[in-house]
Amino acid sequence: MDYSQGVDRARILGSTAHFSSIIEIEGYMNPKAKALFGTDGIRGKANLYPMTPQIALAAGVAAAKVLTTHCPLKNKPRIVVGRDTRISSRMLEYAFISGVVARGVDVFELGVIPSPAVGNFSKIYEAIGGVMVSASHNPYYDNGLKFFGYDGAKLSIELEKEIEREINSFDWLGSEGPTGSQVGKIFLAANPLQDYQNLLKSFFPGGINLKGLKIVLDTANGASFEAAPAILDHYGAFLYPFGKEPNGININLNCGSMFPQNIQQVVRMAGADVGIALDGDGDRLVLCDENGELCDGDDILSILASDFKKKEKLAKNTIAVTVMSNLGLDETLAEEGIKVLRTPVGDRNVADALAKEGLSLGGEQSGHIIPFHYSRTADGLLTALMVLQIMCSTGKSLASLRKNRLRYPQKLWNIDIAQKKPLEEIVGLKKLLDELQAAFNGKGRVLLRYSGTEPKIRLLVEAKDEEQVHQVGQKLLNFLKEALG
Repeated sequence: MDYSQGVDRARILGSTAHFSSIIEIEGYMNPKAKALFGTDGIRGKANLYPMTPQIALAAGVAAAKVLTTHCPLKNKPRIVVGRDTRISSRMLEYAFISGVVARGVDVFELGVIPSPAVGNFSKIYEAIGGVMVSASHNPYYDNGLKFFGYDGAKLSIELEKEIEREINSFDWLGSEGPTGSQVGKIFLAANPLQDYQNLLKSFFPGGINLKGLKIVLDTANGASFEAAPAILDHYGAFLYPFGKEPNGININLNCGSMFPQNIQQVVRMAGADVGIALDGDGDRLVLCDENGELCDGDDILSILASDFKKKEKLAKNTIAVTVMSNLGLDETLAEEGIKVLRTPVGDRNVADALAKEGLSLGGEQSGHIIPFHYSRTADGLLTALMVLQIMCSTGKSLASLRKNRLRYPQKLWNIDIAQKKPLEEIVGLKKLLDELQAAFNGKGRVLLRYSGTEPKIRLLVEAKDEEQVHQVGQKLLNFLKEALG
């Protein structure tokens, strides 16, 4: 099965049986084409192209038109809209909503709510789709539009391209739409936060007894700042909360999954049982065990996959991960008879693989975890609850659950760059990668790709020898800084 549609171009150099040196060009955009969508919707600095109110309004018109055309539901079309806590989110939300209702489509406004709730409510509300106004883990001055289909999953690349064409062809002076009673209506959802909590509770019909469990919780001053503490409190946990006072400019600022030092420090100081750090829109998480050691997405997937298999819920005894996951995960799970299917970077590519292959679990090392039988999109809070349930039902600590996990030395660098030059056009890069691959002697790999949402290039080096990881990484860092400014 080919899952490469999520990447513009990919080249595999020096492939071996288990390791390869990979160049992935993700989200490379030609400015003349006015490409808007990256790896996860439209994203950029708020009030600058492409994240302006004008584009948001055109996106509302375009989404209403395209999603109505492709949705099989026959009821009056509606779109659900949520937002995070950024200072620019209401501005962009109102612009987008204006475009939707101008097209004659109703809107259910969810307010501040985690993005996975928007995906789930698209399905529950029988909507033609949903949109989350958020730039996820990015700083407050960025923002974005994440699109979901009527089934609760991220939109396909084909639908995104169709929406993009509609935005680029939008007639600002001559555009007209329905009038009178045919204009779309805006409804405020009655109690979306409670509905989201009820949805999460429905996945655990026997409940989760967290009484006596001390949990450090960091909600990144983001979209989960109300929902996450409420449901953990409902199950009886004793909370040490962080990142729960959003002011519009402190989302993800020295907090959340991008700054897990907070939960590490407090877990150690308070003798807590576990730490949970979510990102700005609540679709990813990082955990911390009782010793203050971090658990990334690979650790979480290993724990969940083992539990799913024991309960005979792991379809085809296979999980889906991206090329970023540590190769030690494959060996760890192989000992339990669990296979690993790899996809290009992006939780949408993972979700696509889960759907096409009929699998039940997948995710990313970054902490996007998709338990597909429960949610078509990554949900940090749901994932945290699943891990907590395993801890409580087995009586094991988080450190105990992950103790046998094999991990190869691995390091990821995010490098600011001045330009996204096609990697195959950089003189000397292929030659250098071939030399480094030969030095690995079949026991290492390099992954090089552009960010789809930021002016960065991401470099991942992995090998059995930690010193070699740093040596190879430094050589490539020096080369790329000179080549890309």
